Amino acid sequence: MAEQHMKFDKVLVPIDGSVSSKVAIEIALHSAVEFSATLTFVFVIDVTSLNKFGTVDPSQEYYMAKIEGKMLLENAAKLAEKKGAKHQEVLAEGAPWEILNEMSKDADLMMMSITGKSGMMAGRIGSTAKKVIEGSYCPVLTVKSGSERIEKILLPVYDENRPAIDYAIQTAKRSKSSVTVLSVREKGNDPQPLVDKIVSEIRADGVEADGIVEDGDPVDVILGMSGKYDLVVVGVDRRGGLHILHGGATERIVTMAACPVTVVRNR
Repeated sequence: MAEQHMKFDKVLVPIDGSVSSKVAIEIALHSAVEFSATLTFVFVIDVTSLNKFGTVDPSQEYYMAKIEGKMLLENAAKLAEKKGAKHQEVLAEGAPWEILNEMSKDADLMMMSITGKSGMMAGRIGSTAKKVIEGSYCPVLTVKSGSERIEKILLPVYDENRPAIDYAIQTAKRSKSSVTVLSVREKGNDPQPLVDKIVSEIRADGVEADGIVEDGDPVDVILGMSGKYDLVVVGVDRRGGLHILHGGATERIVTMAACPVTVVRNR
């Protein structure tokens, strides 16, 4: 049975004015109304980009960033008020990944763009997003599309990552969606018993679930199937989290999947 501590009461939404950041706000507002969550919109003035000569730049660039942050937060607040969503706004200064990872300690979920205003190179996560995914204390939902409805969840597994399984179950319960447990055969390893066990646990929690075992490269299989789902939940453990991201597997899934991806770290 899944643990019952997973919550969606407090959702952190970093904003920066990018197109995908605006999509993150839209999805967050939909989730807030559906799940009765409280949204925290946060804009971080990146003083690391201004601090080129050892001191915080007090020039026009800094003040323009501050004005932009206030404007974006005000706009997000107005949208939340129209939707009747509970919300608060935070204007912070510092290294964005440090601020966001610290704030993630008090959040149940973070919804964020993976590209940012500067965009990204093909197959690469923006540097801030990557550091946040690696260091966040809560699951991180990476936003890249305007889909608001979650009806089908893909849960790739290679072991029993309890936080990822729990997250998938609780998301499915709240959104009334189904879960497909996916594993890929590796030489000398039959994942069918693991898939069957997790499917049984999910069904026992009252969620519709099925299981699939495929052959091939795990990342290619996940990417190939992602177009049939509304959300992919990827569990990353303590042993391999950073190495997996640096090695490119999780990074490829986050950037190239056809649907949003939630990365759940097993701490």
